[in-house]
Amino acid sequence: MPTTSQDPAPSHKLTAFFGISTQIVLITFLGRFAIDISTRMNFPFIPQFSTGLGLTIVGFSWLLSIRALVGIIGPLFGLLADRYGRRQIMAGALLCEAVGVAGVALSWGWWASIPIIIAGLSVAAFVPAQQAYISDKVPYQRRGRAIAAVEFAWSSSAIIALPVIGWLIDAFGWRTPFLALAALSLVSSVIIWQQLPPVEERHSHVQLNLKRSKELLLNHRVMASIGSALLLFFAATIFLTIWGVWLNAAFQLNAGQLGGIATILGLAELSGAIAAGLFIDRIGKKRGSSLGLLLTAAFLFLLPLTQTSLWLAVAGLTALSLCIEFTIVSLLPLYSEQVPEARGTVFSLVFFGISVGSAIASPVATTLWEQVGLWADSSLAALILIAVWWLSRQYLHETIADQQPSE
Repeated sequence: MPTTSQDPAPSHKLTAFFGISTQIVLITFLGRFAIDISTRMNFPFIPQFSTGLGLTIVGFSWLLSIRALVGIIGPLFGLLADRYGRRQIMAGALLCEAVGVAGVALSWGWWASIPIIIAGLSVAAFVPAQQAYISDKVPYQRRGRAIAAVEFAWSSSAIIALPVIGWLIDAFGWRTPFLALAALSLVSSVIIWQQLPPVEERHSHVQLNLKRSKELLLNHRVMASIGSALLLFFAATIFLTIWGVWLNAAFQLNAGQLGGIATILGLAELSGAIAAGLFIDRIGKKRGSSLGLLLTAAFLFLLPLTQTSLWLAVAGLTALSLCIEFTIVSLLPLYSEQVPEARGTVFSLVFFGISVGSAIASPVATTLWEQVGLWADSSLAALILIAVWWLSRQYLHETIADQQPSE
């Protein structure tokens, strides 16, 4: 005879842990997975894609800069998401990505900048809307776990997708991964549109007039969020841009081998995201992100010492990947609480900072690499992260709720 004391089903346990249903986690994860592949695939295979398009490595890095710079219009998508809904923006962004990456596969030379811009628009629209959607659905005490669950897509794209992409490039040519990603993006768009539940409460959806928008931009917490995101992703993008170029030049690795190393780094990132999801709500987002920033800076200073051995280099890159992901996942829920009533707009402004930092970093990283070497890139990134640590400690705050231990 059944009793009322039976253990809840595993799905209910997951819902209680994350503060959000497994359906929402899986659907948003799928969309974010497609979005993250479109970003990640460019970096480890810079030598292959630049050759395929008939560009130099520095020339292709400028395409990546253009792609990232499109994110400066992210605040517009944030306003649209706050006014019309997150789900609509996410579905439209994935449709935009399908068009953009398919266009890259059919391009040559600098003509690729047009579909690259379209693909960049998809990232600028999707990520702030997705993060605001999760933040709307989950109380702050569990928001770190919920955001981390979706952020697993970033590391999963390296673990799952990048080795496949390396194999596709070696077996069928550099255009094939773009066409495959276009199909995945289209399917993800349809699923989000049809299956993702709407946000029932619209307390964080506001219509900002010009005066309120100006006040929001001048808010010191918002300015600190934008500045810290810009600097953080400047440093992170230096690392993303240079590791594949460095290993290819120093150890003559092909696309398949780089894809294998990307899997190792993806597993490290997954470990960092899991660690953040498990502990960040307990130790505090601000304290955890500060620890991550300082550890990442230390590993960046040490990275040039690993150039004597491939396995030593991979070990250094693995430690960096874990710390960077832990830091990013720790900061995202902290950003979500700076101005809760305009969360979508705040996230889009944060993504504006991310876009500017990423856009500047790629050409800077490749230029420093060609003219000076690895130590210049790693030292610059480390110093930037120390600046992020100071900025976040001074100006970003946590709510009272976050100071209490979560259940």
